[in-house]
Amino acid sequence: MSEFYHAHRVIEDLCCGRMACMRVCPTQAIRVRGGKAVFSEELCVDCGECLSVCPSGAMEALTDPVAELADFKYKVIVPAPVLYSQFDSSIHPYIVHQAFKEVGFDQVTDVSTSSVALAHVLKEYIQTYSGRLPLISSFCPSIVRLIQVKYPDLVELVVPLEVPREVTAREVKKTIPQQLGLREEDVGVFYVATCPAKIVSIKQPAEKARSWFDGVLSVKDVYSILLPHVIALKEKFDESMIPDDFVFNSGWAASGSITRAAGTDNWLTVTGVDHAKKILDDIENSRLRNIEFVEAMAHMEGCIGGPFNVENPYVARANMIKQSQRYQTPIEVDVEDVARKLKDGYYMTESPVLPRVTTYFDTDLATSIKRMKECERVYKKLRKIDCGVCGAPTCMAFAEDLVRGDAEFTDCIFLGKKEEDKQ
Repeated sequence: MSEFYHAHRVIEDLCCGRMACMRVCPTQAIRVRGGKAVFSEELCVDCGECLSVCPSGAMEALTDPVAELADFKYKVIVPAPVLYSQFDSSIHPYIVHQAFKEVGFDQVTDVSTSSVALAHVLKEYIQTYSGRLPLISSFCPSIVRLIQVKYPDLVELVVPLEVPREVTAREVKKTIPQQLGLREEDVGVFYVATCPAKIVSIKQPAEKARSWFDGVLSVKDVYSILLPHVIALKEKFDESMIPDDFVFNSGWAASGSITRAAGTDNWLTVTGVDHAKKILDDIENSRLRNIEFVEAMAHMEGCIGGPFNVENPYVARANMIKQSQRYQTPIEVDVEDVARKLKDGYYMTESPVLPRVTTYFDTDLATSIKRMKECERVYKKLRKIDCGVCGAPTCMAFAEDLVRGDAEFTDCIFLGKKEEDKQ
């Protein structure tokens, strides 16, 4: 079994080795070997960029089959707030909830209440924090893993707070069995994810032993199942059908929503992995010490840009804004209860986020220094044009592969020609 779980795989029969995935990968985790893409288990952060750009559909997402729902007596679905924006803004969120029940779920629970509670918690945490700045949001698992892999010195800045989906799932797991007289294992809680990283954060959390969720479905899979039911329900829908206790909030799906909810002053929002890397570079070089909090999301426009979504992200953003204006209801939380739970550690992660040890940067300092010097020596011999013909995204990446023993000098067409000329 692999040490790291990943929510996608390469279908070799479909892969043509066209290198689009290799060039877009933010952690340089992908290589093309023997005309096929392969990815490093330890460097991949499951951002899903490769899924979005592969021209031959060779990158396949791995989600839980819907058939697994039958294993539970009572089934609860927790949709990502983005799901509602995949439907036209004229579709009331309550219709989506009813569609879920028609396809076999017993209960639909939004993350809205948990998001509001965690906004209070985040504000309190920032106000009482006295360490190194800026703090970095923990709510995008791709960014957390990017920091683990590429910016290990910044892990201490990741806010050690649980995410809304996990808080929601825990509440369901603790309350529903008691209410219905069921065992905890009889209640299945499933999440609707917008990207592979959300799946990985549930299958293999970075900050605790196990998730409170029992499975994950993608927005794309759920949308295709719900759509015919949503269309049929809309025809006979009347707002008088909506129960008094129904609430809707678009949550933290769009960029900037976390910082607005927390009400902090000195903040910065960044979306897109490449843009996030530039900000993380600045933090690493101590250029943003005047900023208190950075909200970083791996996809453009936030979770709305996730690769599992079906709608154009800008259309989805417009839908979300319109849905918020038409259907959003205020959510009140017991602030004193939230403060008490925070004091008891209820909202904190079980363990801190730690750097991910990679093969190249060995835990043995002497070995790491030796490899770095050898890498620099090899790099000086290369053309430094990053052509990618060797199967690595850059000449530096090729040098690293060579030092690790994962590549040969002759893989570089220029070095290979030199070897031929010598002969």
